[in-house]
Amino acid sequence: MTLLDLILVLIVFFFTFSGFWFGFIHTLGSLVGTVAGVLVAGHYFESFSAKLGGLAMGNTGVAKVVAFIIIFLLVSRLVGFVFWLINRLFNIIAKIPLIKSFNRIGGGILGFAEGVIVTGIALVIAGKYLTATWFMDAVVASSVAQWLLKYGQVLVPLLPTSVQDVRGLLEQRMRFRL
Repeated sequence: MTLLDLILVLIVFFFTFSGFWFGFIHTLGSLVGTVAGVLVAGHYFESFSAKLGGLAMGNTGVAKVVAFIIIFLLVSRLVGFVFWLINRLFNIIAKIPLIKSFNRIGGGILGFAEGVIVTGIALVIAGKYLTATWFMDAVVASSVAQWLLKYGQVLVPLLPTSVQDVRGLLEQRMRFRL
């Protein structure tokens, strides 16, 4: 297991634990927020990255990744807040013990799904724009990253065509390594 594998597993575990902790409705909101965040960030990150060019010291790849992450987080948290309000209403009903258990277990399952999708799509975006050799080598060597990239592909059709060709550099690096 590589260091990147360990980091990725911990990130997915964090999402799973958060889902269990917050419950099904809150986590459903996070998952919906994830999809909405990818949609919105996928359409606006390139124009927003132009405004971040100075902060990234002229590195357009870094500016694009940072812009995507900022937009994604803002949109997903906003949607999550709306679902949090809905969850507050549900908590009145959740006093019944069996419903509370289902809420937590369902939240853990959705949290795992969200963690896999978020981490996978982050690897997709990073793999497209971060071309540092050490990063590419770490992703290629990581079995967890390969698995997450596979599931991150689920949301790739929601991204603009400029990002959809995610196989590019990573796939070339994997072929070269074989």
